[in-house]
Amino acid sequence: MLNPIPHFKIKNRFQKKTDLYQEILTDKILRDVCLSITGSETYTVEFDNFGYNKGRLAVLEFQGSINYISFSENVIASRNSSFQSFPSALLSYQLEENQNKKLFFYFLASSGSNIETPYFLFMYRLMKTVGTEFLNAKQYLHNEIHPFNSVGDLINSRSANRVKNSGNNSSYITINDESTLQVYGKTYGANKYETTLLCIALSQITNTLIELYQIQEGNLLALPEKALIVIKRLGISVTNSDFTYELAEFEINNSLRSPSYIFNLLDKLGAKKCALCSCEIPQIIEGAHIWPVSSIKKSEEITQTKKLEYATDADNGIWLCSNHHKLFDNHLLLITETGRIKSLTNLKHFEEDYLKVVTINKKIETSVLTKNFLSYLGKRNNLIDQNLYDFMD
Repeated sequence: MLNPIPHFKIKNRFQKKTDLYQEILTDKILRDVCLSITGSETYTVEFDNFGYNKGRLAVLEFQGSINYISFSENVIASRNSSFQSFPSALLSYQLEENQNKKLFFYFLASSGSNIETPYFLFMYRLMKTVGTEFLNAKQYLHNEIHPFNSVGDLINSRSANRVKNSGNNSSYITINDESTLQVYGKTYGANKYETTLLCIALSQITNTLIELYQIQEGNLLALPEKALIVIKRLGISVTNSDFTYELAEFEINNSLRSPSYIFNLLDKLGAKKCALCSCEIPQIIEGAHIWPVSSIKKSEEITQTKKLEYATDADNGIWLCSNHHKLFDNHLLLITETGRIKSLTNLKHFEEDYLKVVTINKKIETSVLTKNFLSYLGKRNNLIDQNLYDFMD
């Protein structure tokens, strides 16, 4: 039977607080929400005291439609606290079987941090991309919220936001050599909410294959069950990058296509960009080991656990295009402890000329030359006769 009057259903209790939602969601607020969605201020409301509210959520049923409304935090304590609730509301909305449904977000008057930081605006755009309608954004925001219209737009915005705040390093998006979109996301705390939102947003703006790699953090191996159900329904493949998976990958493959290694390189170096020619085409950029995996495996005095740690360490790698990666692995090029590049001296003139043309950067950025990086570099260079090399410039 269709609801003749808009009817709210609201879980009344918080999970970790003694407050009740009926104390926050006043008649004035509910009338405003009801009017914005249905055109009527008249409503009925049912506050349910069983269980607790996931997603700061109210459900409004009217004439066969079901509307999910997530409310902002009252006190903005940190950049993450503002968005921990919304993905839970989004997942409930995604799992709703009634196709006559909509998802909304409503700003409550809040105290605390600025709600229009670059990170907040990035998250609002993600929310818009997954189909969220903002009911009263003009009242609280100076900026208009636009959805992302392409993968490139989303990746560039994420990268720009990361530069402005190095603490925003919980998830990364890149593209592999088969042009598959890859999301590397942590599974702990607020990080899991951002990862979930990124996956759903990407699914809305591309038909490209998407892979999610869950990067283990602490004892949490995976996203919440609801998140994984929704993500897999969207056709996104999911891989758990735990110790067992990484160890198997290490033992089988010298090239080590390790999710943890790629995540760690993204975390240290940023988006894929060849250190020697500045190429930024992600499909041909690879993580190149400084101390080769094959050499690490041959070190008999080191445990398998320690070997894996060395093989996935961000300091044991740089981004190189596939061309420079082969030149590096075949020892035609050498990196010195000062970061300068040398090439073999017994090359033919046309080979030397080619290397000089394609190797635009004759020195690795100083920020890469950490203590651990130089330690790995020493192990690599000890494997070859350095007298056979000379500086390229």
